[in-house]
Amino acid sequence: MPLYKVYLDQVFLGNLVMNYAILWTAAKLSRAPVHTMRLIAGAALGAAYALAVFIPGAGFLQSVWFKTVISAGIVAVAFSPVTVRMFLICLGSFFLASFTLGGLAIGIIFYLNSSRMSSWEGIGKVIEGNFWPGILLGLTALWAAGRGFAALLKKGRFENLFRIPILINSGGKQVRVEALLDTGNQLKDPMTQNPVVVVEYNSLKPLLPEEVQAGLERDGEADIWSILSSLSESIHISRFSAVPFQSLGRSNGMMLGFRPDELVIERQGKLTSPGRVVVGIYRNKLDPEGSYQALLGPNVLELTG
Repeated sequence: MPLYKVYLDQVFLGNLVMNYAILWTAAKLSRAPVHTMRLIAGAALGAAYALAVFIPGAGFLQSVWFKTVISAGIVAVAFSPVTVRMFLICLGSFFLASFTLGGLAIGIIFYLNSSRMSSWEGIGKVIEGNFWPGILLGLTALWAAGRGFAALLKKGRFENLFRIPILINSGGKQVRVEALLDTGNQLKDPMTQNPVVVVEYNSLKPLLPEEVQAGLERDGEADIWSILSSLSESIHISRFSAVPFQSLGRSNGMMLGFRPDELVIERQGKLTSPGRVVVGIYRNKLDPEGSYQALLGPNVLELTG
């Protein structure tokens, strides 16, 4: 039986680099917030597991169930705290990125080999000889593919897959906006637990009372509690609430929630209503190019059946 010399530092470093790239890719695919130190911690856990498989008599570490548990642990370290649904999306994205990058690296390693292989020993030597070139070229290919996909998205090539028109009705008035289907938007109104659709203020302005418009158009950061206080004796007070969020470019934020009479989604030429939803009012532009004005989470689409 052939013997192989394994350098554990190379195994750890190689897996650390690969795991970080996989987690970063998973974050982009799932639209989860990226925290560099958390990604490094998750990557380090995966790299430590790669070393653990060399422990004598620890064959159970290579079982499917244990690999699944470790994968879930890596994702939890990298992305928690998130909702169960978002965790599953991150986990699925992690597996997709893992298989893609792993396949790229292995394919490139054997593509670089020009000699004939006739045994497992020969395969081992090929992997050992082309390990780092395979990883680096695999990472480069994954980065290039990601950039290309992002460029196609920016040009609107997949617009019909991710853009959904929505109509918002309130007080006899209606506005129409283009919403981006955003898997990272899992916001809920803390009072009603209804899902939140984030919409730009400028698009919603015709539906909002003057007190709200005045509060949101003041210089500096909007004081949500002051706006709610100004509505204390208004018939509109029941329509508004404070909605905490940890995305949209900041953490521990607060936006004004608005409950319209109805929100209608246009899908495949049909109009459907998800029922009770809350509209989160976002003061700035969601897209610098203005191609969409709202963020629609998959939890809202589920309510339409």
